[in-house]
Amino acid sequence: APSSVSMRLWSAALVALLASPALAFDFDDEVAPAQAKPAAQAKEISSKSIPLLHRIGDDSSFVERSQLWYREAATDGGVRVRIAQGKLAGGEMAAFEKLLTTGGYYTLRLPSNFSDPESPPVFASVSVCALMASRFEEHLQFTLSAVGTLTALTYTTPKVPAECPSPTPPTIAVNEFVFNPAVTIAYPPEGPRPIGKVHEAAFLPAQAAKAMQEAAKRSGAGGKGGEGGEEEPKSFFAKYWMYILPVMLALVMGGGDKGEGEGEGKEGGGGGAPAAKPAAGGGGGGGGGGKSKSKK
Repeated sequence: APSSVSMRLWSAALVALLASPALAFDFDDEVAPAQAKPAAQAKEISSKSIPLLHRIGDDSSFVERSQLWYREAATDGGVRVRIAQGKLAGGEMAAFEKLLTTGGYYTLRLPSNFSDPESPPVFASVSVCALMASRFEEHLQFTLSAVGTLTALTYTTPKVPAECPSPTPPTIAVNEFVFNPAVTIAYPPEGPRPIGKVHEAAFLPAQAAKAMQEAAKRSGAGGKGGEGGEEEPKSFFAKYWMYILPVMLALVMGGGDKGEGEGEGKEGGGGGAPAAKPAAGGGGGGGGGGKSKSKK
């Protein structure tokens, strides 16, 4: 009996040791989600919402369908958008079924600036027949500018039937139609940029560019005699004449001195030759005089 009791105690202790790590692991798993909840709540708090308005046909007015949630992304600076599921019920469902018999359009409306409900609205429409044939599955593409303004709203459906289907609700609940929206965000692509500097008139229409060029010519012609006119581009000689002129003068003056020296040397040699002739003639005269004396 004592041995069986001791065996039971040892087995109980072994089970407790084996179970202790598992209890610690479960505790960590329970703590981790509790720590992650505040971050998820912070994302929801940073989101903002605006009403998504819709209209059935062209005669009715716009009413709220559901909420559109948006927030700025922290990574790329873009905008994240999601739409809550809406539904048609009661009078709206009856108006939609009536419009299926005659054909018409289902229209959505949103402000161009999400933070300003009074900003210019943006509309998008789709055929009620296509919406019914697609079982209220809709694709919405938001085209946003660089500053987050809604510039275009594209509204499409997966199916476009040739004829309007019968007004049979596609969902399980026969008293309502439930929308299934899918949202994508798009930004307009940047066009090719010109290489180098382009004149301001290149971005204007032809008539405006011509008028701008004529105005520039008139202002330049009026500014030649006074101040305010644009200075015309100078030539190479006009820019560097103060360096070119001394070199030209040095070449001219240096060449003139050399020529004058050579001329003086030539003139001196010519003058010495005539001076020698009279000396020879004088000697001859003297010799002649000597001969006359001897004859006497």
